[in-house]
Amino acid sequence: MSRYLLKGGFVVPVDGSRRIIRDGCVLVEDDKIELVGTREEVMPHARGAEVVDAEKCLIIPGLIDTHVHLAQALLRGVVPDNLTLIPWLRDWVWRFLGVYDNMDAKASAALCILEMLKTGTTSFIEIHLHSRYGFDGIAEVVKQSGIRGVLSKTIMDMKGYATEENLMPPSMIEDGEACIREFKQMYQKWNGQADGRIDVWLGLRSAGAVSDKLFYEAAEIAKEYDTGITNHVAEVREDLEYYRRAYGTGVAGYLEKFNMLGEKHVYAHCVWLNEEDMKKFAETGTTVSHCPSSNMKLGSGIAPVSDMLKHGVNVALGCDGGPSNDSYDMIREMKMAACLQKVRTLDPRVISAWDVLTMATRNGARAMGKLNMLGSLEPGKKADIVIVSLTRPSVTPISNPVSLLVYAASGADVRDVMIDGKFVVKDKKVLTMDEEEVIRQANKHLERIVSKVDPNLDLLKTM
Repeated sequence: MSRYLLKGGFVVPVDGSRRIIRDGCVLVEDDKIELVGTREEVMPHARGAEVVDAEKCLIIPGLIDTHVHLAQALLRGVVPDNLTLIPWLRDWVWRFLGVYDNMDAKASAALCILEMLKTGTTSFIEIHLHSRYGFDGIAEVVKQSGIRGVLSKTIMDMKGYATEENLMPPSMIEDGEACIREFKQMYQKWNGQADGRIDVWLGLRSAGAVSDKLFYEAAEIAKEYDTGITNHVAEVREDLEYYRRAYGTGVAGYLEKFNMLGEKHVYAHCVWLNEEDMKKFAETGTTVSHCPSSNMKLGSGIAPVSDMLKHGVNVALGCDGGPSNDSYDMIREMKMAACLQKVRTLDPRVISAWDVLTMATRNGARAMGKLNMLGSLEPGKKADIVIVSLTRPSVTPISNPVSLLVYAASGADVRDVMIDGKFVVKDKKVLTMDEEEVIRQANKHLERIVSKVDPNLDLLKTM
């Protein structure tokens, strides 16, 4: 049995009360939170616990990234920053991903997970893993790193994107039956593994890449296996045109047609939802994974998140991928989410630091179907906990810690990270991965990938 007492910092449970506990404590036993409260409330119950000093720190629930591309971490800084989504995919991202082998994808996943751990992400949802990436190798990285993750198998059988047909290179196209077969194999092998930290979902590619038949089949399989579905939805205006042309409907109508609305249905971006869509998402418990940095960089639009929240939609946060963000830092993403809604509406009242912190924790847990065990610091929940240091000049002076976290801090301020009651980061050092080796492998594999795509490509001249 292991017991830890996290003592003396500002504790922000994110339990719905918006309370901040000054000089607070969190008592952890094995993989669960035992007690949360003031020093006076917790200390009498902490006999025998190992004390972790959290003075001048903020103790928060682990952050949950609900839209991640593990395989794209190697492409950080590679793709020009003057492209909209479709040419960005066609001319760059798919060209590079299309030459990956299993070891390239594994190196990318390790780099992504290393960054997530160091910046306070304890759980994530991977949108879709192509067969060429090697599901097993990536699942092994998740298992060994100690992070909690949803790994979604790519589901597709067409080669378009929205209104653009025949867009995808042959190396990125998959057979629908083979996708379903691999999902079932990986579900049987990996779902619930790593002490329950790994879940296996269905990752639908996008509009124009999944036939009607495969959509219906995926919905039935998700129900049969009691698992989740994730997809890119209404990211760009071309998506809306596709829904209208192909089905004569909007976003919610398109998803409803295929029985694709409900809990554990997580849709990335949703930039172009209207009021009717929001109402339907709220009624069905469907989650939006908001990716503000990615949407800004690619010029895709600004998701009406403050309106979604008013309608009761479960909105979580996602960092997306290496070439579209280019960071996997959820603390930075919270600031982007808050500031973008204020400028979209010209009203600073529409969203608060508390709102985006909730999106990054409780709402992420709800998206994963795990609000009963993740997303807040409450007795009985999993001990997925982040300690953020408030000692750097950029987070000084110590005032309102929630405001400091969202508007002043970054992942660089994360000191310690605990998942399942075990420290995976201590004093800014990742304990479960060889950081130097992960970085060395990432650089090595990017060189290999570039040489396969174009031996004459000079990355210094892509901007």
